[in-house]
Amino acid sequence: MPTMSRRTMLRSALATTMIAAAVTAAPAAPASAAPNDPISRADVIARAQNWMDRNVQYSQTGTATGPDGVYSWRRDCSGFVSMALKLGPTGLSAPNTSALATSTYSFGISRANLKAGDFLVDPGNHTVLFQKWANADHTQFWLYEESNSTSDMNHRIANLSTYAGYLARRANNIRD
Repeated sequence: MPTMSRRTMLRSALATTMIAAAVTAAPAAPASAAPNDPISRADVIARAQNWMDRNVQYSQTGTATGPDGVYSWRRDCSGFVSMALKLGPTGLSAPNTSALATSTYSFGISRANLKAGDFLVDPGNHTVLFQKWANADHTQFWLYEESNSTSDMNHRIANLSTYAGYLARRANNIRD
């Protein structure tokens, strides 16, 4: 019975390892992972929950990555909403509250038509991400927000009347 040399065994083991790695390697990130590509409502909420779970701290001068760990967004209210919606540009140049309210990123909807992943914005001031209605009368809703340096990330019920001056918006890249 022929015996294999040590060199032949090493080559064989290396080749087997390389083939196994190629077969089991994670696929490249799909094109949909890029900012501004279409995103489902469920993915928007999952991205928001990711920052909530990580308790990302508020900062207008710092950034944090999204769930994929590739792109980062500013850690303020508009950076958070931009991250959840996967909007670009990323980093400190992420859309601010005024930009989010423009047709470049979103379009107006009625408050009655708010769905998961839509947002309320007071241009130049603040924005929150709508998750779902909290009551049958649609006067209260669940929101996500990167509030301020004192309270950071929030997931809470709010009264819609508190946001009377805010615009209801839907991101252009949302897909139902």
